[in-house]
Amino acid sequence: MSDVKLHKAQAAEEVVARVKGLLIDRFILIGTILFLIIFIVSPWDIQQFKVDLLIELVALIFLFIIYWQRKRIPLNVKTSLILFIVFIVYISDLIQFSIYSTDKVLLVLIPFLCILVFDLRTTIVLFLLALMAYIAVAFLSLEGFLGESNYLSSAVTVSDWFQQLSTVLIVALVLSTFVYYYNESITNFILDLEETNINLSERDKMLEASLGEKNVMIQEIHHRVKNNLAVVSGLLELQSLSLDNSDFKYILSKSTNRIMSIAKVHEMLYQSEDFNNIPFEEYIHSLTEIIARSINKDDKIIHFNYDIQIESLSINHGVPLGIIFNELITNSIKYGFVNTEENTISISVSKDENLIHVVYSDNGIGILDFEAAKEQSLGFKLVHSLMEQIDADFSFDTKNKFRLDFSFPAESGIGPYQKHTIVSN
Repeated sequence: MSDVKLHKAQAAEEVVARVKGLLIDRFILIGTILFLIIFIVSPWDIQQFKVDLLIELVALIFLFIIYWQRKRIPLNVKTSLILFIVFIVYISDLIQFSIYSTDKVLLVLIPFLCILVFDLRTTIVLFLLALMAYIAVAFLSLEGFLGESNYLSSAVTVSDWFQQLSTVLIVALVLSTFVYYYNESITNFILDLEETNINLSERDKMLEASLGEKNVMIQEIHHRVKNNLAVVSGLLELQSLSLDNSDFKYILSKSTNRIMSIAKVHEMLYQSEDFNNIPFEEYIHSLTEIIARSINKDDKIIHFNYDIQIESLSINHGVPLGIIFNELITNSIKYGFVNTEENTISISVSKDENLIHVVYSDNGIGILDFEAAKEQSLGFKLVHSLMEQIDADFSFDTKNKFRLDFSFPAESGIGPYQKHTIVSN
């Protein structure tokens, strides 16, 4: 047998043993309670205290002890102790009351318990020993060796003993046969179920390993995309060094920042354990630093106020928002701020039910003719197009400041924008 099959068989046997142990514990509990009730309601004569009463009292105490210590006693030992107690109570009562003993039904419990826990050979041997004990008591009773105190009368014959034995034997055999086949069926069912669980567990491990490999591949893809975008950005920066025209340099710088905002998304995705979501607050902090460092050539003092109330966004939202913020921050620094101090950009992102709300604002000079600026500026056209992509409702306020409010569905796909409002001077 291979190690895998051996492991499966051992695991299945442990499950079967736990189930059998649970059944034996329940048997002890119920049997002890019934034994205690019978013991209490029985009409014992304390003045004529007999050995049978003492044996049953000791047996009851031992049953309580076995149940109390059931978790510490192995299943085989526990079952053997119960069988011994049953045998002693059965024999003592049989000796005391002959065929009139009410405890002779305990003979049925011996094969029942044996077949539940032990193998068939052990069950047959122990049951034969119990039958031999029954025959021995019958012989001693018929020969008069047990005395007159056992309620024997001259009318009790071998036929009476045999009839009693036959009745108990038939009941024991029928019950034991049923328990044997039932036990086999349940055991096979548990073995099959445990083997299925082990197979499923092994399959889960294989799926986890395969998922891990795919995650590594996705991580590598994001890493390579980020590197390729960084190369493109580097080429644009090199190109800008060869230009003397400041306007052209500014255009290339804006294009570089747009590419870097996308590259930053892929950088955070390959560094994250969740390749579907971007840690948005960290992303916004990093992005604003990159844009401000590359655009703020006049060394203006710019303060950023953040109010980010969401943990993450999907890449479908992260990339458009990154480019939108890139355009807005660039315009604020380049055109909105005329002072070198007290320049503030505020970014607020929150979630309300199924909508994500974004507010971008600065304390700059605003835009005098926003409609003309919107038509002439590639940046505003890009912002408008990206908000259409994320299905956003938006509004502008450009009077003595710049403010953009927009909301979009948290699970939105690509679709037309709903509406927009412009407030300007």
